[in-house]
Order: sequence, then structure tokens, then C-alpha cells
Amino acid sequence: MLFQSLDYLLFLPAVALLYWSVPPGGRLAVLGLSSAVFFASWHPRDLPVLALAIGLSWAGGGWLARRRAAGLPTRAALWVVGVAIALPLLVFKYWNWLAADAARAASALGWEVSPPRVEWALPIGISFFTFQALGYALDVGRGAPPERSLGRFATYIAFFPQLVAGPILRGPQLLPQLARAPLLGEHQVGAGLFRIGRGLAKKLLFADVVRLGLVDPVFDDPAAFTTVELLLALYGYSLQIYYDFSGYTDIAIGSARLFGIQLPENFRRPYLATSVAGFWRRWHITLSDWVRDYVYFPLGGARGSDLRVYANIMLTLLIIAVWHGAAWTFVLYGALHGAAVGINRWRRKRTGRRPDDPLPGAWAWLWRVALTFHFVVFARLLFRAPDFESVGAFLSSLGNFALVVPRFSPLALGAMLLGYAIHFSPESWQRRSEASFSRVGPVRWAVALLALGVACTLLGTGEQLSFVYYQF
Repeated sequence: MLFQSLDYLLFLPAVALLYWSVPPGGRLAVLGLSSAVFFASWHPRDLPVLALAIGLSWAGGGWLARRRAAGLPTRAALWVVGVAIALPLLVFKYWNWLAADAARAASALGWEVSPPRVEWALPIGISFFTFQALGYALDVGRGAPPERSLGRFATYIAFFPQLVAGPILRGPQLLPQLARAPLLGEHQVGAGLFRIGRGLAKKLLFADVVRLGLVDPVFDDPAAFTTVELLLALYGYSLQIYYDFSGYTDIAIGSARLFGIQLPENFRRPYLATSVAGFWRRWHITLSDWVRDYVYFPLGGARGSDLRVYANIMLTLLIIAVWHGAAWTFVLYGALHGAAVGINRWRRKRTGRRPDDPLPGAWAWLWRVALTFHFVVFARLLFRAPDFESVGAFLSSLGNFALVVPRFSPLALGAMLLGYAIHFSPESWQRRSEASFSRVGPVRWAVALLALGVACTLLGTGEQLSFVYYQF
């Protein structure tokens, strides 16, 4: 059930109306059952995988809490619970990759092995709900109170607006909201509809148009395009993936607001970052925070020798990268970002300036933004290409300096340019637009959303393309 599909646009208001129609005591059940229906609409066979993550984390958290209350050590128990929760993700997402590489290595040594393959397709959203379940268990192991209600906990993990592609939540961000009957605050409906509309516009009028009209043709056959066209495709892909993923997040946040629930922001104008370290504070914020809190800090963070700290940084960025995909291209992508963040830290030790600290002038800000942005754009080649052969084909084609007018549709080029212009516009414009929309009332909401629907029909691709982060 894609967010931009008619199914979802009927499903969401139906669930919201039912939610507010039943007594407060029944609203949790409405959210829980509707979340199960939403997930089953993808692949019903994946429901047991989601149920297993819920059961292991809830039962594991309870076991850890009981051991802690009894004064028993929890370190080994925490490892047991953590590995049990992570095991389905490791098997479904990484087994085939690692087993194939192990078989090739054995073959090079003269040993022939044929490890079994996992033929079950990757369950939708498994990276997201596994990290959410794992974070809960780790928090309880550290001393957080466990959730007593299995129904409330299951809804926390499976809450349908953010189930498939985040934001990745922590217990304190959603469980307390589910424990009490939320109220629909003033302007919350308007703010929710604004975010949903903005997310649909990002996806249908920008991300999909740029993808089909500019990015996919180039990456499918880079040798057929010139240097300028290849560079435009890289810039286009960076815009596409941002508008695609942040568009999903907008719809998720807006959908949750219709139930009186606040979800955390996941993006903060990432291409305005003045360092790669700052970029990861602005891009997929809930994943960056998760890895920081559960990997980087436990490893020692910025404490210890310089070698130890840089190793912690590198491991953290490698985990973030491999979370996105099981391929060596992602490993190299993470290594590049880890090296860049390490350089940022080295400079910070000399200057004392943190990633988001004010800079001495406009020029200091401009060159740092430009350098960081281009590093992110060119590193994304490893993110988009399926293997190193494709990376090599793309790079070798960059030598085609033929003077040809870019062979892309004016609509795709216009969407890319307008998309970047919106991204680099003052953030206060966005806040004022949302505040104004939330106050104008239902009639104008309906007119604005109708106009958006017409624009998507006339200017969109006409295809229902999955969100990029669904594959992760």
C-alpha cells in the first residue's frame, strides 16, 4: 500500500475516522489492527517476521528488567536478546551476500562449497522495525522501564505511518503518547494535511519526474551519455533520493498528526551542511542518532586515544552504510564518509568549531557548503550503482566531453532546478507556509489538495514508483 496510492488515500481517512469515533479505550486497538492490515497489504507472509521482532523485543525487555530488579548481571543477557532480535535481519538481508563471498574465497583456495541461499524476499521495512525493536531492548537493559502492555508495545513497533521507512522511533517518543488518549490539537489536522500534501508533491512532482526523466536512463547506460549529462544525473540522483525519502517522512509525520501523535523530524536541510559530520546530523537523523547512541558511545565515543576515536568513527559510518545495503559498494561508501568525518574531527580539534557552530562570514559558509555538497553528490555514485563494474562504467564514461545539449526532458530538468531552489530557500518560508495552511480551514484545505492532485495528474509520471528506502 504505497503512500501515494489511492488505496492509502482511502485507508488513512477511514482509519482516522474510526479512531476518533470509538471510545478512548478502543483507539489503541484501532491503531494496532490497522497497522497489521497495512503491513499485510504488502506481503501477508511477512507478518510472522514482524510478529517475531515484536515478541522477541517485548519478552526480551521484560526478561532484562526482571534480571536487573533481582540484582543479576545483564551484560550477557543483553547480548543474547540483541542477537536474537537482529538475527532475522542478518539472515534475510546479509546472508546471501556474505555466503556468496565466502564461497568465492573458498573457491580461490581450492575448496568448493555451496552454502544455502535465502530465497525469501527481503521483508518490507525489516531494517527499520528491527532497529526500533533492538533500541527498546537496549534501553531496558540500560535501566529504562519496560512496557507492560504487549498490545501497546506491538502498536509502537508496527505503527503504520512509520513502519516501512521510519522515522526510527525510541520508546519515550511514542509509547507515552500511546499510553494516554491523544487529543487532536488546534490546527493539527491542517498541519497534518500540509505535511501529507508536501510529501506527495516531493514524491510525485519532483523525485519520480527526475528519476524517470533524468537519472534512470543515464545509470542504465552511462556510455550513451556525455560528461555533462552524467554529472546532471549525479546531481539529479541526490535530489531524487532526498525528495523521495523526505517526502515519505513528511507523509508519515502528517499521517501521525491526524491521530494526535507527534513523530520526530528526520531531515534538516541536509545539503546546507558545512561538513560531512554536519550532514549526518541533518540526513536520516533518527538513524544517525540511533547508531551514535547504541554503537558510537558504547565504543567509547570521543574518549581515549586518537586512534581509538577515529576507529569508532569509521565503524559507526560503516554500520550506517551497510544498514542501507548488503554490497561492497556500500562498504566503500561508508569508508569514504568515515574518513571525511574523521577529517572533520581533526580540523575541529584544531579550530574548536563544532559542525553547526556559526562561521565567521558568508564566504567561509559558502565554500564549506559547496565542498560538503559535492562530496555527498559524488559519493552517492556508490550508493546508486549496483556494483563496482557499474561504478567503473560510469566513471569511464565521464571522459565523453562531446558538446551536446543535455538530452533530457525540460520537465525533468525544471523539476531538478526547482527542487534545489526550494531546498536552499530560507527555512522560515516552510514554517510560515505550514502555519498559514493549518489556519485557513477545511474548504481551502480541500481546494489546495485538489489543485495538488490535478498538478500530479498533469505533470507526474503516471506511474506508482516505490519509495527508494523501501528496499532497505
